[in-house]
Amino acid sequence: MSTVVGASASVPVDELRRRYEELARRHAVELWLSAAVARGGGISGLVGAAAEFTANPLWLIDPRRRVVSRSVAARGSDFRAPDLDLLLDRCGPVDVASTKPTMIHAQPARGLARRHLLVPVARDGRMFAWLVMGEVAVRLGGDEANLVRRTAFYLATEYAMQRRVARASWNARAALARQLVRGSYPDADLLASADYLGVRPDADRVLVYLGDHPADKLRDDQVLADLVAKKLDVEILATRGREGTILLVEVPEGSACVAFVHRVKQVMRQTVAELGEPETVVGVSAVSRPDGLARAYRETREVLLCIDRFGRSRNNVIAVDDLGPARLFVANSDIASVRRYVHDVLGALLGGTPGSADLLRTLQCLFDAGRSVRESAARLGIHENTVRLRMAKVHDLTGLDVAANANDQLSAQTALLVLRLEGHPALPPFVERQVSAVLDQPAPAKKDTA
Repeated sequence: MSTVVGASASVPVDELRRRYEELARRHAVELWLSAAVARGGGISGLVGAAAEFTANPLWLIDPRRRVVSRSVAARGSDFRAPDLDLLLDRCGPVDVASTKPTMIHAQPARGLARRHLLVPVARDGRMFAWLVMGEVAVRLGGDEANLVRRTAFYLATEYAMQRRVARASWNARAALARQLVRGSYPDADLLASADYLGVRPDADRVLVYLGDHPADKLRDDQVLADLVAKKLDVEILATRGREGTILLVEVPEGSACVAFVHRVKQVMRQTVAELGEPETVVGVSAVSRPDGLARAYRETREVLLCIDRFGRSRNNVIAVDDLGPARLFVANSDIASVRRYVHDVLGALLGGTPGSADLLRTLQCLFDAGRSVRESAARLGIHENTVRLRMAKVHDLTGLDVAANANDQLSAQTALLVLRLEGHPALPPFVERQVSAVLDQPAPAKKDTA
C-alpha cells in the first residue's frame, strides 16, 4: 500500500482518496442546494433538491405536527410520515441551536420500524420545523447526516428570509392602514404605497375595531388578520389603534352592504372564540368609502365604549348600525346618569310586573320593523290589534307616544339600546340583525376619481 509522507505523519493513498471523495460529495451537495435556493423554489424546492441525493424518504414537519413538504414518490414518499412526538420522546431534549442530526434507533414495539435522522430547522433560537430522514433504501451514515444537516441550514435560511420579507410587508401594510384611517386618501404618497403593495386604495371597506384582550393577553395582529381574511376570502389591512386592533376589510365588488356587514360580525364572533378571546369587544362599521374611514374609526370606537360600559358577554360583537346615533349619548355620558335616564323613560316597564316583558319586546320589535304594526305583528306571531293594544298600554304606563311623537321615539329607542346592551331578558341581543329586507342592497356607488 502506497503512502504519502507529510510533515508529521504518513497517510495511505486509499484514505486520501476516501477523504477526497467525501469532500467532493459534500461540495456537490452544497452546490446543488445553493442552486435550489437561487432558483427560488422555496421550501418545497429545497426538500426536492435534497431528495435527489438520497433514496431515503424525507419529511419536513412543522411544530404543529403538519407535514410541510416531503420527497417525491420515487424517493419514498409512499412511506407514512413518522410520529414526530414519538421521535422526540426517543431522543430526549433537543438543542435547537445545534445543527448536528440526532439518530433515532428503531423500536418496533413502540411503532418505530426503522431508524431516523432528526435535525431541527431553526435560526436565532426560533424553531421553524423538523427535518426527518427515514432509513429505507440506504443505510444512514455520514453522507445522509451531512445531507440533512446542510438541508436544514438552507431551510432555516429560507424560513428566516421569508419571515423578514413577510414582516417588512406587514409593517408597510400596517402603515398604509394607518394612513387610510387618518383620512390621508387620496394623498399621492398613500396611492404610491398602495400601488407598490398591490392594494386597492379606492376599495370600499368595513372597519373592525377589536378592543385589547381583557386579560392583557398579547395578541398577534398578523395571525388575527390572516385568520379573518381566510374566512371571508378578502384582503385585509391591519394596524394598531389606541385601545386595540383595527382591521380594514375590503368589500367584494357587488356585495350587498348590510349582508356583508352581517357576515363580518359572524366571522368576528367565530374568530375571537377560536383565538381564546370570547370576552373581547368588537365594533363593526358600515360599508365605508376610503374618505369615510376616519369617521368609521370614530364610530366603532364609540361602539367599543358602549359595550365596555354596559355590555355583557353575549353582546360583544356589535355593528355601528345596530346602535344608531344614540351611541353618542351612551358612550360619552356619565354611567349613573344614563341608568337614571333609562329608569325615567321605561321604569314603569322594568318592575317585573305581569305583561311588562311582552310590552318591552313589542316596543323593540316595532322599532326594528320601522314602526310598522303589520310587520311587527308578523314577526311576533300575534294579531295587529294586539300590537296596538300593547302600544296603548305602553303609553298609559310611561307616557310615551311612540306612534306619533318623534321625541318619544328617540327617548324609547335610546333607553331600549341600553337595556339590550345590558342583556335584558325580554329584549333580543345584537347577535342576529334582520337583513332579509336589504340583502339586495348594493354597495355604495364609487366616486369618479378620474
